Amino acid sequence: MIKAIIVGVSQYQISNHNLPKCRNDIYAMQKAIIVGLNATPDNITLCGENQSVYVSDFYNAFAHIISQIDISDTFIFFFSGHGYKKDSKNYLVFSDGFVGMEKLIDLIDNVNCKNKIVMIDSCHSGNKDINFETTIDINQTADTFVGHGCAVMAACDLDELSGFDPNGDLSLYTRILCDALTTRILIKKGKKSLDDIRNYVDRLVNIANKSANPKQHNAFRANIIGTIFFDVEDYIPYKSPKIYKETDKYIIYSVSPTHANVKRISLEVILRFPYSEKELADIANEIKNEALYYDVYENQRSELRFRGLPNNIIFTYYGYDENDMINHNYAYRSVWVDENQNKDYWYKLDKQSIVIDNIWINTINSYNFNKKYIAENIADNDKLVNQTRNCMYKMIICAEKFIAEYREYVNRTITEQELIKNVSIIVPDIEKLFFEQSNFSIASNELHNWQSAYTNLASAIHDFSLCYNSYSLKNRDSKNRIQLVELTIKKYDESLEKIKLIDNDLVNMLNKSEDFYE
Repeated sequence: MIKAIIVGVSQYQISNHNLPKCRNDIYAMQKAIIVGLNATPDNITLCGENQSVYVSDFYNAFAHIISQIDISDTFIFFFSGHGYKKDSKNYLVFSDGFVGMEKLIDLIDNVNCKNKIVMIDSCHSGNKDINFETTIDINQTADTFVGHGCAVMAACDLDELSGFDPNGDLSLYTRILCDALTTRILIKKGKKSLDDIRNYVDRLVNIANKSANPKQHNAFRANIIGTIFFDVEDYIPYKSPKIYKETDKYIIYSVSPTHANVKRISLEVILRFPYSEKELADIANEIKNEALYYDVYENQRSELRFRGLPNNIIFTYYGYDENDMINHNYAYRSVWVDENQNKDYWYKLDKQSIVIDNIWINTINSYNFNKKYIAENIADNDKLVNQTRNCMYKMIICAEKFIAEYREYVNRTITEQELIKNVSIIVPDIEKLFFEQSNFSIASNELHNWQSAYTNLASAIHDFSLCYNSYSLKNRDSKNRIQLVELTIKKYDESLEKIKLIDNDLVNMLNKSEDFYE
């Protein structure tokens, strides 16, 4: 649940310092948080409806909302008004006094809730001295730290002035924040992420700066691991039907869509007995006739395109038990394609392949070796969980350090050359830890999906090491490298969200069989 304090200081002790548009800002921000983030009006406190906001008004409002806040809540603080800089320190100016930015952020950062967002629309708002530290408890599940922390969004640099929207009745940065919070283009699967909002704000500020005078450069700093995902609307995920069928000769274990420009499916099949290649071709043809009109899809759009049509290509992978299916260890694979496909492409022959009755069959010679290796290298559950978390949590800290350095580059406090130098210290640790996790023992069946999710996260983190490597520096320009980092951050955030869910599933499952966590 979102709890928010929205402050707009319009009247000051010296009347020619008054900012009447700041009152408009608080109503615009209230509406944006309600409409864009699905907050409720009762959980938003407005300060400044009568235009004056005293320091005591802020502290009273803060104490009131903090008394009602829950550990699972998100707290948002917004300020619009004058900002003041003295001796490289910045302050928010209330009607009767000042509150230092560092003091304010420390106060909010210590609020006992899941995450906090500070939005400041004032002159001199970008405090460069904010130092957030990210820590992870190795004994905790991912949901206890992913998406937790504090973020600060500031309208301009410490030495800059913020201004008003020349085409409206709001402050410029407030108008941009409201646009970013309320746009529907950022909604994905019913959620909107803080990082997508931040990225959208960056784009709007860059557009505004083409004509603004003076220019103001927004800043973003955070100690949040991953990002915050806001549930903004109901979402019903697309579900493709699950197909499972048993016969005397085989079991169709799973069917997955692999559609491209034609309708294609992939099947996993458990063979009940060893078969010759001719017998396997007979089974493959039998499966083809059974599966020719199977309707499985990745999404609604694919279903609308292909529903009711026969499958053009059927890939089938064969093993001898469920362990083979879970570990994707196959003894054979086959391909069937219809008469409209290029069979010279799909039915390529080598020493391990043969075509029988219009079925391409490939024998996987490493099957028995792989099966033996897997059986001999299954990890103990407790040991693998601890080993994985110990390594992966270190990788997460490395990723967060990389992102923090990158954000300072985007915030214009360091140059790209300084960024490259700073991340060059982090990248070797990422590569070392990536290699370490790739050599872990094989997960038991109950931990297989959990280990796969962490492997995907490791891959996402490793991608940071490619953003400023020698190839990237030689073949990409600065703009393209920024795009690459942003895509990597998005992949990282999404991988962390999956880790949160699967970590909880794992604990719930293991708790049923043993006292896995005290």
